Amino acid sequence: MNQQVLERFWSKVEKTDTCWNWTSAKTVGYGVFHLDGKVAYAHRISYEILKGKIPNGLELDHLCRNPKCINPQHLEPVTHKENLHRGTN
Repeated sequence: MNQQVLERFWSKVEKTDTCWNWTSAKTVGYGVFHLDGKVAYAHRISYEILKGKIPNGLELDHLCRNPKCINPQHLEPVTHKENLHRGTN
């Protein structure tokens, strides 16, 4: 991702003492970002920029339960089943 795209991405984030809230477009509460002509979830982009690739077959669970948060420290790769289970508790 080039510097201009990174600057555009990070300009849409409001960092608090805990969560990094996405301040731009959202769908179903999750931040979205237009990248290479496609729409991508902002929390996935943040995770991959700062922590690395999300393992195949896993999705990110928001440990803070804040869907607009993109703080990679609040995101954990889990199976879809585990993510659903956690969301009901």
